Amino acid sequence: PFAEIVAMISANIFRSLSPTNEFPNDDEDEPPVELAWPHLQIVYEFLLRFVVSNDVEPKVAKRYVSQTFILQLLSLFNSEDVREREYLKTI
Repeated sequence: PFAEIVAMISANIFRSLSPTNEFPNDDEDEPPVELAWPHLQIVYEFLLRFVVSNDVEPKVAKRYVSQTFILQLLSLFNSEDVREREYLKTI
């Protein structure tokens, strides 16, 4: 099931991020938010529970988590949505 889990996570959280706003509007008090956050939050919660689960043997899971997966995960730190970056820090 590890291959399917990694594939599901990859299909749901890895995406092109919207370009960052280099010239923020001073009138905007609200930080940018990801419209798909309700869906993403479920996937991040699943990933977090998978990572901390006592039922997952790290040596076995490591076979399915590639360097590409890790690099794509790290690239999500470029998200403008603070909620996503906080989940990534927790994971």
